[in-house]
Amino acid sequence: MKNLFSLLFLFIAAPLIAAPENEEIEKLLLKLDSLIAQKEIIEKEKELRISQLRLQKATVSSLEEEYWLNKKFYDEYYAYDADSTAYYISRNLKIAADKDWKERVLEWKIKKSHLLTATGLLKEAVDELQGISGNDLPTVLRIEYYGEMIYLYSHFGQYIGDNITSQQEYYDKEKLYKDSICMVITPEHPLYLWYMGGSARGTDKALEMRTKLLEEVTQSKLDTYRDALNSYVLAHLYLDEGDKTSYLKYIIYSAMADIRTANKDIASLEELVKDLFAKGDIDRAYTYGNYCLQMGQAYHNRIRVADILSILDEIHKAYQKRNQEQQDHLSRYLIMVSILSVILLVAVLYIYRQMRRLSESRQKLNDANNSLNKHIVQLSETHHKMEEMNKQLQLLNKEQAVMNDQLRESNYIAEEYIAYAFSLCSTYISKLDEFRKTINRKIKTGQSEEVKQITEASVVKKELKEFYHSFDSVFLRIYPDFVHDFNNLLRPEEQIVMKEGELLNTDLRIYALVRLGINDSVKIAEFLHYSPQTVYNNRLKMRSRAKVPKEEFVEHVKSLGKVQHSCDAQ
Repeated sequence: MKNLFSLLFLFIAAPLIAAPENEEIEKLLLKLDSLIAQKEIIEKEKELRISQLRLQKATVSSLEEEYWLNKKFYDEYYAYDADSTAYYISRNLKIAADKDWKERVLEWKIKKSHLLTATGLLKEAVDELQGISGNDLPTVLRIEYYGEMIYLYSHFGQYIGDNITSQQEYYDKEKLYKDSICMVITPEHPLYLWYMGGSARGTDKALEMRTKLLEEVTQSKLDTYRDALNSYVLAHLYLDEGDKTSYLKYIIYSAMADIRTANKDIASLEELVKDLFAKGDIDRAYTYGNYCLQMGQAYHNRIRVADILSILDEIHKAYQKRNQEQQDHLSRYLIMVSILSVILLVAVLYIYRQMRRLSESRQKLNDANNSLNKHIVQLSETHHKMEEMNKQLQLLNKEQAVMNDQLRESNYIAEEYIAYAFSLCSTYISKLDEFRKTINRKIKTGQSEEVKQITEASVVKKELKEFYHSFDSVFLRIYPDFVHDFNNLLRPEEQIVMKEGELLNTDLRIYALVRLGINDSVKIAEFLHYSPQTVYNNRLKMRSRAKVPKEEFVEHVKSLGKVQHSCDAQ
């Protein structure tokens, strides 16, 4: 009977289990799944780099400095945020025009045309290049211009759809510019392998370029835009040779590099969607397709959005077809289960007859079992009570351990600060005695003006500065990681950066006292010689910079840091 059910399960499950992909490709796809799941983390890292650039705006003092800072913004936003990219292109175009930098004006016009192409505004992209001739440009700009023309006519070919005549016309122009760029580009150019590899497809140089690209991609970390391009063209060189497994491997590499760089103009993953769909991996194709759609919509890439929507429509139809097939399978299985149910009914009746024969024997055993059960219940209750007592004992042990840790920490802090207080008192008694002797000596000699200078407030400021430094040193000896841990409570853009030679600033000093258990703002103000309003304002400001809820901020501060005992230091 058990074997019968096993065979039945295999028969039912067989049509629902997809044939396994090549093992290496499957592992790469799992890594790709993991990268897509980390989308938000990758974008946060990207936004953090952009936030760091924004901090540099305050230091810009000239248009030329702004120009180069805008160039850094462009590099970060390129293929990530079309609107922000457009803003910095427009800004640098204006600066270049105001400065009469003619070559830089042409450079940013080419970049603007590239952005318009990427977002599907092909006519506007063509208009932007009106009046620019590749022959009149310096070599660097000529390469960028030819590269943009390749990109533009490639998009025209995709956009024209089923119009084969016009599509071939655009692809011919694309090939013409590929030939042109190969005549001027040098191996030192960062996109040399990308352009040369694309131009080598279907030629005698394909094997040579594939070898160079393979060496470059193998040594890369797959975390730059160039890695994505090189992997993409390498995949197509393998595809031209009929090596479908290697094609899939490197198209996945390209998609990984695109995702790691937060590239939203992502062609490799879209191509992988089509291939997976053709292989019948509908679920993964749907997941990747949705990701591509989100990226295309976020980047406002009209052509890519239209293309992926048509793929997703086909995937949806495939889902419906698969669901219908599964329903048909389930109908057949239902019939089989009904037949098996009749068989099972006969078997149950047979078993019932056997059970009646055994009923008398079981009745005799019941009495013994009942007696045994009573003992088992009693034993179980006793065991349960023991478990409860053990749990309570463990809880008490944990609470005692926490209290012991807190007591050890309190004792250590008390020892440190008592020693610090006695040392400070002794120092100030010595200073006060010296101060008394100096004043007494100068009064006796009639040096009243010098007495007045000595008693000026500057002496107090100096003593306060020494007091703060002593307090900071003792506190950081006890809690060496306090500044790092405190910064972890703040939003990334609100992190506290200490000045050179500074141990703690005013904000950190206030919360150092909070960490020591002094939470009253008036007491903190008296201790640090600040005004109560200053302490209140600083605490309010710091809570507004926190990434944790404001009402929980103080509790988080109280639990910061690890006491650095003298034995630990050794």
